[in-house]
Amino acid sequence: MFRLLFLLSFTLHNMEEALWLPEWSAHAGKFHTKVSGKGFRFAVLIITMIGYLLTFADLVFGGKAAPVKYIYLGFVLMMCFNALFPHLIGTIILKKYSPGTLTGLLLNLPIGLYLIFRDEGIGFLDYRLYLFFVPVTALTLLILKPLFRMGDRLLGYVNEKD
Repeated sequence: MFRLLFLLSFTLHNMEEALWLPEWSAHAGKFHTKVSGKGFRFAVLIITMIGYLLTFADLVFGGKAAPVKYIYLGFVLMMCFNALFPHLIGTIILKKYSPGTLTGLLLNLPIGLYLIFRDEGIGFLDYRLYLFFVPVTALTLLILKPLFRMGDRLLGYVNEKD
């Protein structure tokens, strides 16, 4: 049940970002690279699809295959941290609301932490959670800029408000 609730919160968070983050990024200075609406929305769509695939894989195989379970939980933990950095930290530093902050803090963070530590019963010091969290986060960060560029190319980026 909490997997589906997290999926809903994750989707709402990504929709909030997709709607308002590209315009916000134009004024974020050094805190966030300026992104086009098309490129960013494409990347968000791909990341959302990955979240759905990981959730499905965990629902089907997570009980039988610990690596699948921990990859999924590493992804959930990454989204919990995402609520804090860049969203909350960006809002504080820039003194301007960073799109995704409310859905991240009010939905992703509490639901994700509950899912990991209560629903799954993972101990806070369970090294396997962090063993998978680090590469999942690194890989996600690594593919973001290429996804932005791919979205711009596929969707015909023009240098105007889109």
